[in-house]
Amino acid sequence: MNRQRGPAIVKSLPFKPVLLRPLPHPVTPFPNETLDSYRHRLATANQLPDFRAVRTPSRWLLCQLDELEKLELLSSHPRQALLWAIPELRHYDPGIAPEHRRRTGLLIRRACDLCSWRSGSDGEPIYVHIRGFHDNVCIRHRRWLGGGKVNPEGQISLEHAPEVVRAQVVLNRLELKYKGRSFGLCYQLCERFWSEIDHRALVRKDSESTFERIYRQDPDQLPNRFGPVQRFRRAAAYPRIALLTQLVMTLALQPELDRKVEKITGCTYATFEQSVHLDYKPRSTTGPWIRGKFNSLVEAAAKNAHPA
Repeated sequence: MNRQRGPAIVKSLPFKPVLLRPLPHPVTPFPNETLDSYRHRLATANQLPDFRAVRTPSRWLLCQLDELEKLELLSSHPRQALLWAIPELRHYDPGIAPEHRRRTGLLIRRACDLCSWRSGSDGEPIYVHIRGFHDNVCIRHRRWLGGGKVNPEGQISLEHAPEVVRAQVVLNRLELKYKGRSFGLCYQLCERFWSEIDHRALVRKDSESTFERIYRQDPDQLPNRFGPVQRFRRAAAYPRIALLTQLVMTLALQPELDRKVEKITGCTYATFEQSVHLDYKPRSTTGPWIRGKFNSLVEAAAKNAHPA
């Protein structure tokens, strides 16, 4: 009688080791969160020094799962929840969620701190993909999210400046209305034009009122024009930039013949003066400069809205 020692050897199926297992503390993904941000929060919640140790636990055994399948196993969240929350994973299964058309990794910003606390982040920062450079305000909590050069993650309370929140609502509606008409590029051109005329002190009167209501100076530091104040300046000018973007998009979508006639007769710049009240009437070389600059702005927006 032949007695077999140990378990029988299975020769019909290849050996596939299980390298991953669900982590003890799952983390809920935040809407439009970046993949690196979710990995970091998942590792921090489970007291891991680095997520790579969990993602590739073995040095000699290769895991056959893709990134989506790994996160689905580690986080204990269904595939649909991960796909809709993290745009960088959508190319693994575009049948569930549409693939992210924008280039991921370029427009990333820290999410609203109050929204993060509400989602259960426990103080960990969450970084998300934003729709464009015009996406700067959390409408729910009335907070300015756009950072400055010195403090890119600083957030400002807009409780005393509701016009900044309304400007974000206006830009959101314009984005839906002019979808596919190069709205984001038009906003960047308008913001650049506004900074140039603000540099010449032509549009500071209205912005100063908003700036005084949202800026709280640190008594222990001297005022720094290029420091934290720069974030408040940008937030204060946001409503006027939104108004300018709406005006430029309206003028740019006119027929080409109508634009030329209004440019020759001066109606294009007259519309700008009626909508955006300048602090003083430009004279000397500033007058021809601003008229030519605004006409060029409208033509550039029209060229992007009606590509050849």
